Amino acid sequence: MEHTKFTLKSNAPIGFESTRSEDTPQVRPKHDIGVDPRPFPTSTDGTTEPKERKEIATQTVSAPRSKKFATYDDSKLVSFIRKVQPIVEEELSHGMTPMFDCNDNLYDASERYRVCRHQELTLRSLNPDHAVERPFYVGAAAWLSILTRDAPLLAVAGSPNHAAWCDHVSSTVTVFCPKRDRYGASVQWVELSSSPVKACIESLETNPFNRDMFAGGTVSGDVYIWHYELNLKVERNSFAELHSETTDCGKVVDMAWARYNVMSKSDYALLTAHTDGTVILWRVGKTIVKDKVFKLSVPSANGRALILTQILATSNTEFVVGCDDGSLLLCSTTQLIPLGGTATSAERTVVNSTPAASSTSAGKGNFFSPGTIELKCHSFSVTSLQKIENRRQELLISCDLTGEVLFHDITDSINSTPTLIIKMPLPFKTRIVCTSDTEYIFSPTGNGLLELYRIGSGKVDTVDPSVPLKGSPNLIKMSANGKWLITGTYGGTFIIYSVAMEF
Repeated sequence: MEHTKFTLKSNAPIGFESTRSEDTPQVRPKHDIGVDPRPFPTSTDGTTEPKERKEIATQTVSAPRSKKFATYDDSKLVSFIRKVQPIVEEELSHGMTPMFDCNDNLYDASERYRVCRHQELTLRSLNPDHAVERPFYVGAAAWLSILTRDAPLLAVAGSPNHAAWCDHVSSTVTVFCPKRDRYGASVQWVELSSSPVKACIESLETNPFNRDMFAGGTVSGDVYIWHYELNLKVERNSFAELHSETTDCGKVVDMAWARYNVMSKSDYALLTAHTDGTVILWRVGKTIVKDKVFKLSVPSANGRALILTQILATSNTEFVVGCDDGSLLLCSTTQLIPLGGTATSAERTVVNSTPAASSTSAGKGNFFSPGTIELKCHSFSVTSLQKIENRRQELLISCDLTGEVLFHDITDSINSTPTLIIKMPLPFKTRIVCTSDTEYIFSPTGNGLLELYRIGSGKVDTVDPSVPLKGSPNLIKMSANGKWLITGTYGGTFIIYSVAMEF
């Protein structure tokens, strides 16, 4: 049998001629197996050449193993994931991180917060019986619902240096309405209407659950509640008085709103703090009634009289009061001790505070002593109380006259020991307000200056007025959306600031 040997062809396609063809030569189609050039054989032996091609083909489909493709340790990988997963979930729960410019200085207050003086409002006492106009020394303000361009309505009041001669004839509460300019690029507050009151107003507070409603308290113990409802035909009639009542508990120093009952959306609770250590709970709904009267005392002091300066509702069953001696008291209304002139020691038992129980007890005598816990006290009079919800943390912020600021964590339960204590530089701080991100504290000072205090670094920036103003301001209020501030009063002048946060 004749052996046939492979021959090397010079043409590009590679193929084989059939060995069975013994007929006359004719052109047959070649069965191509590829167009790639044939590798140059290392040997002329036909038995080794196909084997060499097979090794080359195998090398094209399987990569050689190396240390780069070594197997992983699954136990270490699981341990790493378990350690990192809670941290990642915590970061994701805070939402998307703002994209900052690499050139931004995040610790520069003038870059992070842009606070600008926007407008000055002046109240004047127009008492015709007084030949000399009395300047205002004490101011009160309340930001109401937003009306246009993120600008809310504003209620303000002023009080002269209160003395026995003050007859309160010209005491009023004035509401200002934001109006756009002709181009719509800015707003200016213009007077909408005024409402007379019996005595000088030194406290105004907006209902956070219905920002069209606000309350005011006077130096004579009068309590007022007003409501704003837009009247397109006669806009000045949009501002109406819902209720007024005179108490015998002394001057109203501060007010706070809360839910009367978590199950009721229409009933609100108004707490009024009075100088003689009394707090009155008002039920505000279809009718407005005095629900309970709380007599406060310091547990560590035997019958020591309290002079209240501030009040803040932390929930519908708890509130915090600040006192002139620096005391901070956490009061609970879930369990109350009835007080009364005819009550015996056996009758002074603890009773649960429910709407049903309060309605029955109100007829017999609605004086109670709430459960009280002393928090870490200040060294001087408490001038500010504020509650902030930062992410999932709730903070109680208190400040005294010297600028000592205490931060209490009240997320789950209030700890009597503060989590942070800072000392702001002088001058004295009659009022402060902290931003919602707990980064800055704003406080008004004399001559119309506004201080911006950086909590992290202690840096202080100031915003100057257009002209120097005289007075010791006792007011600073920030709007609910954080875009407006009002301070005062400087002899009857209030300053409105615009606040813009730069990301």
